[in-house]
Amino acid sequence: MGEGYRMDYLLVPEPMEMTIDAMRPHWALKKFDLWGDSMVIFRGPMNIKPDEGIDLKEFKRGTVFPKGDILHFIIEHFNDELEKGVLRQNILVSIAEEKLAHRTGSSQKILRWGDDLYDEDRRLTLTAVAPTLVSVKIHLGICIDADEDAGFAGISEYSLDPNELGEVIGNQYRADIRRLREKCWRMRPII
Repeated sequence: MGEGYRMDYLLVPEPMEMTIDAMRPHWALKKFDLWGDSMVIFRGPMNIKPDEGIDLKEFKRGTVFPKGDILHFIIEHFNDELEKGVLRQNILVSIAEEKLAHRTGSSQKILRWGDDLYDEDRRLTLTAVAPTLVSVKIHLGICIDADEDAGFAGISEYSLDPNELGEVIGNQYRADIRRLREKCWRMRPII
């Protein structure tokens, strides 16, 4: 049996700014020497101009990015279609929902609406999926600091450790994607 699926992974210890460059192809390779499918987790503020927003519906509405500290997940899957990227984004958001509900002890308070998580009526996350020429990029940002003016809650209200949360979400996502890939080569076709 061949080697199983592997995703390079890095939890960056120092804070850094989230810019649109992180959504470009091969960003993890160029910045951190991570080859192939990769996940980079870091915390820091967003520095993306409204006209750099990826979601066209949000762009037309007037994109609002939260200020303050955010836990970022940047994922790159090569040889993927946008639809698969959206499905993987949904897996990532579901994992984040599960881990947050478990750590806060309140599954009623953490709600998923579409591809975002909410603390009652305030957004906790922002997320995007973008195709590149060679890959699909996924961004999930979980607000650490609340930004009431922009309508965002933050996980600091729950006294959660962002690095621990990032690690468990990242590990679960990588395990789920590995199992998904392995299941594809394990199944026998019906002829």
